[in-house]
Amino acid sequence: MNQIELVRKLDEYFEIARFDERERWQGIIPAGDRVVYQRYALPEFLEGSWNGLMLDHAEEVDRVYLVVFPGQAVLDTILALELERSAPGALIFAHHPADFEESGRGFVGISEAQMEELREHHISFYICHAPLDCHPETSTISALAKALKLRDAEIFHDTNGRPEGTHGRVADMTFGRFAETLAEVTDLPYLRYQQVRFNGQPVEHIALIPGGGNRPEQLLRARDLGCDTFVTGHWWLAGDYAYAAEHRARMRELVPTLPMNLLGTSHYASEMVVMRDQMPVWFRNAGIDARFIKQPDPWR
Repeated sequence: MNQIELVRKLDEYFEIARFDERERWQGIIPAGDRVVYQRYALPEFLEGSWNGLMLDHAEEVDRVYLVVFPGQAVLDTILALELERSAPGALIFAHHPADFEESGRGFVGISEAQMEELREHHISFYICHAPLDCHPETSTISALAKALKLRDAEIFHDTNGRPEGTHGRVADMTFGRFAETLAEVTDLPYLRYQQVRFNGQPVEHIALIPGGGNRPEQLLRARDLGCDTFVTGHWWLAGDYAYAAEHRARMRELVPTLPMNLLGTSHYASEMVVMRDQMPVWFRNAGIDARFIKQPDPWR
């Protein structure tokens, strides 16, 4: 498929023009890494919303790779697959423009070496962050809610009026069984102990925020909705960076006051469901092959 046509379809479907995340990503990606993006990313991406086509390296695309974070191992896998088929032209459809070390440094940029390899192997790069979180049909929220078979689900919004998560009912089950189910649908062998807090509540009314559900106002919003269980990617930041340390101090004060069970999978695991379950169908309907690339370590 012609890349221009594919990008046009993606831009229109996800309404890319409605979302401006330039300030967000320029504040999160380390300054030294942003220099690399300045060298390789399209000017209209850098000066625009930081959603849409970031790297333009192909005219025709016959395969799309679906990723949550562009980590080195994930990009190496894609590069190897493209090398095997002589790199005729491919597109990476990613939820984030930068990698995320959940247990380490936090957000880090794509290296210059891998930027060069993506160009050499004719691999373009498309970012869909807030648009993929907020879409009414194809989203990180709807994908995880469907995987958990959430009933009577209703979207709730953040302070800017954008969809932030959903809340609804699940079949009656014990906390332990629900935690097992959550791990199963997010392809995890288990849930980490620091992301599990059983507060003695029955598991009936769930609040669900894929990705980072670690801001105090998010947990308080779930409490105010009357939810007994809060599900997210991570509500406790385990990384070795300043914001994570500040966050843990706030959580130590807030969490004991909350009358809710808390469950976290990983940032990656909670958001990969849309790439696994929904986006392959979207691209297949558009007439193009799409492959989800797993992150080897969901908590690294």
